[in-house]
Amino acid sequence: MRLDKKTISKQTLGTNAMGRLCLKYNISLAIIAIAANFLLASCGSVKTGLQSPEQLIFRSNDYIVYKLQTRDTWAALAEKYLGDEGKYWMIQDANENRPLKTGTFIHIPLKDRNRGGLSIAGYQKVPILCYHRFAEKCASPLCMPVHLFEQQMKFLKENDYHTISTEALLDFLNYRHSIPKKSVIISIDDGYRSVYNLAYPILKKYGFTATLFIYTDYVGVSSKSITWPQLAEMKAAGFCIGSHTIAHSDLSKKSDSESESVYLKRVHRELVLSKEIIDRKLAQNTFVLAYPFGRYTRQVREMTKAAGYRLAMTVKRGGNPFFTNPHTLNREQVLKRDMPTFISYLKVLSARTKDR
Repeated sequence: MRLDKKTISKQTLGTNAMGRLCLKYNISLAIIAIAANFLLASCGSVKTGLQSPEQLIFRSNDYIVYKLQTRDTWAALAEKYLGDEGKYWMIQDANENRPLKTGTFIHIPLKDRNRGGLSIAGYQKVPILCYHRFAEKCASPLCMPVHLFEQQMKFLKENDYHTISTEALLDFLNYRHSIPKKSVIISIDDGYRSVYNLAYPILKKYGFTATLFIYTDYVGVSSKSITWPQLAEMKAAGFCIGSHTIAHSDLSKKSDSESESVYLKRVHRELVLSKEIIDRKLAQNTFVLAYPFGRYTRQVREMTKAAGYRLAMTVKRGGNPFFTNPHTLNREQVLKRDMPTFISYLKVLSARTKDR
């Protein structure tokens, strides 16, 4: 079966809607006819006239052309056509984050087609930001002033970045599901109380979550350390709790007083026992680790995998495309206190000639 211009204008889009669509996108009926024939050949069937023709203009097995109505929201459209309001970003990304404007046309993708974030322009990378502690005023580079952290989170929100979970990152690395084009992970190491008191309220304010890496010997030992009930509360709010080992000791080398066998027993204990403690305290299966000091060896990496961790993070700079080794993930330590440096960490596309 082939569709000519007359068939498309009357049966698929409707005469008036067709004219408006052509004016909006400056395309011809002939081009649409070619596209429709291609869809028929590749998708098998095309469904039209579903619901109100003034809303649902065109539907195939792959996408919908939809005319925006007054009360439409991205989340409502995702719930209606994708069955999950949390997938609103799929529609936003497909329409390049155009504002919702009544009467304009958008397309709604019905299939997850770009699991690796590949495009003509390049390939997608996921930045992982690394923080440690927070305070009103800071002296150490590992401390982030609260006012600047709020500026950074505000920038992410206003520029359409999405904080994704480690589960979503794992799916992306395993080439199972696509993620938002502007995906980022916020990670916070060590387990300071300031994460709960200062960073957590700001993250909630902007609708963000983070991954917390704790070393278990530090939890609840002083007024400066986070507690297990606080971690449980943050987990219930969608935060991920990962391991930073038991005592935050360097796994990459043995001390002068250690034999090889004693060193390997220490590494095994740091990896396995910390996971067991977190699993028990928070009723979970801990699958993500941050190497203390970001250091590891090939042997430590293999022991990490054997201990049951599916993701492990370093502090090597750079983003993470889908083909990154999941046990040597890169992270950007946010140490400098200026917005231009922070923005430079947020590169989500590796272009053919340059990052952008």
